[in-house]
Amino acid sequence: MGMLETAPLLVIWPLLVVLLVVAHELGFLVFRYLTRRKAGAGESDDSGIGYLVSAVFALLGLLIAFTFSMAANRYDVRRGLVVAEANAVGTTYLRFQVLEDPARSELSKLMLPYLQAREEFFAADDAAKVAVADANTNDVQAQIWRELSAAVRAQPNATTNQSLLETTNEMFDFAASDRAAIDGRVPISILRVLIAYSLIAAGFIGYALAAKRSRYFVASTALFVLFGLSISLIIDLDRPHSGSVIVSSAPFLRAAENIRAMTLR
Repeated sequence: MGMLETAPLLVIWPLLVVLLVVAHELGFLVFRYLTRRKAGAGESDDSGIGYLVSAVFALLGLLIAFTFSMAANRYDVRRGLVVAEANAVGTTYLRFQVLEDPARSELSKLMLPYLQAREEFFAADDAAKVAVADANTNDVQAQIWRELSAAVRAQPNATTNQSLLETTNEMFDFAASDRAAIDGRVPISILRVLIAYSLIAAGFIGYALAAKRSRYFVASTALFVLFGLSISLIIDLDRPHSGSVIVSSAPFLRAAENIRAMTLR
């Protein structure tokens, strides 16, 4: 099941469709096998199968909706954190400008490697790159905090000290929250249950259609394509960096561009 996190979606989607078709055919064959073992197989009572299939589909719809909601909520959280961090970075830089030199110049310069580390974090497309960018972020954060602490100790009675410490700490907190949001994925066990239940539902469809003496192969396959598409979309939303539906880092990039322009003046 590790392929759910690493395989391309153009591989996962067709593979899901194939598995669903196989499960459908197995359900069809199971009905044929069971009816052959019964006396008078052609007169078997299948009046209740339609109700059973309806119940299976209703529960499958709930599972897909529940899992999609989880993935979409996590996407919204990540998007909100990018905007919040962009605002925090901009505010922190502006408040650094109220300090006297050399603290003001040193902290302003330290913001440049910090912005670079955060941009690398947002651009990372695998776990290794995320870890490297996160480590670089922590290193620059330590440098910024040391420099800011020294500036505060040099002027302990300055009225701006409290706001400087708060906004810098908030900037660091948002960076940590971004990392936590990436790690907070839809539990793999839920995706496993969803896929397993989809396969069971496909088997029920095959069983029910066998009772009706017809496969309706084209219609069933079209339905399985939709099932596979829905599950693939959930997996895509749950991939913060490698999916096709990713959170735009444009708000942060604009804030970083403005800070660089002010620093290099």
